[in-house]
Amino acid sequence: MSKYSKIFFGQKKYHDIKPFRFPIYNDLVAGEIEGIEETAKKQANNTYSMLKIAKSVATKQDIPVQEALEALSDMENNQELLFDYVDELAEIQSQGQSVSEMKIETVTLFMRYRGELKDKGKWIQLSDWEMDDTREMPRKLLDDIFEFVDWERNGWPEDEDSDEDSEGN
Repeated sequence: MSKYSKIFFGQKKYHDIKPFRFPIYNDLVAGEIEGIEETAKKQANNTYSMLKIAKSVATKQDIPVQEALEALSDMENNQELLFDYVDELAEIQSQGQSVSEMKIETVTLFMRYRGELKDKGKWIQLSDWEMDDTREMPRKLLDDIFEFVDWERNGWPEDEDSDEDSEGN
């Protein structure tokens, strides 16, 4: 976080996810929003591409678009239909982003903006954190940080106030 973050947030409260801690703002900062929106754009482009294919299937099969989407999703029972669109579907797949990739991108972004780690008795910011660092995280740690992102974005659960106990150090 910048040296001016106190102007925006005052005294910091932290959420600990060992071995890290993260300042709590009960909101996202502009850079986090920008990064999350960029990830969402990738997902939206894939959704639009899939809808185009579904519309084409719906027209050819004379069925509703929703039914065409369901047919495209049911690979086991609609292999012939899928073969007709294999190139388009393969392109969507190659450009797409899995849930795991989206989590890794989001957690990496948060580690850069908020992550702190104690080094020689002093908390240091992890602004140089990289995607490869996140890929080395255990799944539980990744999920816990991703959940923290969700709380900051969408609101904290009522019983989580007890985790807001560490301040400053």
